[in-house]
Amino acid sequence: MKKNFIIIATTAIILILIFIAIRDNFNLHKIIAELEKQTDLTIVLNDESKWNYYPHIEFRNNITIKDNADVFIIDNADVDISKNYWPTSPININLKSPTINVEGIQLRNATIISSYKNKNITFEKIISNLVEGNINAQGKMSIENEMLFELDGSFNNVSLNILMNQAKIATWDRVKIKMSSPNFNLSGTAKKKNNFSKNLKGNIAINGSIFFVSTEEELFGAALLSLLIDKLPDLSSISNSVSFLLEKFSNIPSSFHGTLTINEGTVSTQDMLIENDQGRASLTAILNIETNIIDGKINFYEDDEIYLEATLKGNIQNPQILVGGKVFAEENDNAPQDIKKLFEEGIHSLIDKLLKVDD
Repeated sequence: MKKNFIIIATTAIILILIFIAIRDNFNLHKIIAELEKQTDLTIVLNDESKWNYYPHIEFRNNITIKDNADVFIIDNADVDISKNYWPTSPININLKSPTINVEGIQLRNATIISSYKNKNITFEKIISNLVEGNINAQGKMSIENEMLFELDGSFNNVSLNILMNQAKIATWDRVKIKMSSPNFNLSGTAKKKNNFSKNLKGNIAINGSIFFVSTEEELFGAALLSLLIDKLPDLSSISNSVSFLLEKFSNIPSSFHGTLTINEGTVSTQDMLIENDQGRASLTAILNIETNIIDGKINFYEDDEIYLEATLKGNIQNPQILVGGKVFAEENDNAPQDIKKLFEEGIHSLIDKLLKVDD
């Protein structure tokens, strides 16, 4: 009898200790408070919480998570939080949301499968639809100090045009780009007070399709330019350049591939290759993430030699595309001229201007 009492008492003590340990480690309000303190996020429980205690502790609710500036919002998300009774086991956190909004960019039908232990979150799976495509990632993040994080994964068939439009960075009508990455890795700090973009680092192996749109008027204008070469020999260079761009790259699907490097607030590439059955070009560029200012160079090739060099400068919404030399010079000004402006104003306007000058 005494022996049975000792066994029962010992078992009860062990269960009490386990309960205390679990209570301390599965204190939901404590975890939420810690996350809110570290991230400047607000976490709201939308419904009445549902608890289950067998075969493990499980909590379910619908939540909204957002920051004070409303640039990060997880809305109407179903969350399932569970933990085994073993005291040192991690807390499993599964979240499903119809929409996650990050600075205007919408991730739809998102699922996050993660676990929490010792103030570290392990993201076992992050999957979501992303502007006509999808993304699949995994990683980890500490909720202490600077909140260091690492993410790696892949994405497929993402429209860069829609992405930039949602983020209110740029609206492009003349260029259509869809991109994929078989492998990307990102790291940085998620601490709110820190400069997120300045601390973001990573590499993105990227490929996709690009389509340059030109109008019938532009094609006709280029043909007219070529007919005027005999009358206006000075038009030879400009005619050849415009015809080259239109014939090799306009209204023709092109593919691209290369690597994007993210470091100290910039995105850069040194090896982006653009090609189709008609032509080939290479791009080197650097983009400031904060200002959206781009500085780059495009080399267009003919028979493996550089036929035309163009420089990209200015805001990514409306950059200049500068080509040097006399071909785009006005009067005696030999400064590089904006070929993009030429297409926007119309090739016919240039022809009219040159014909008047010749007269």
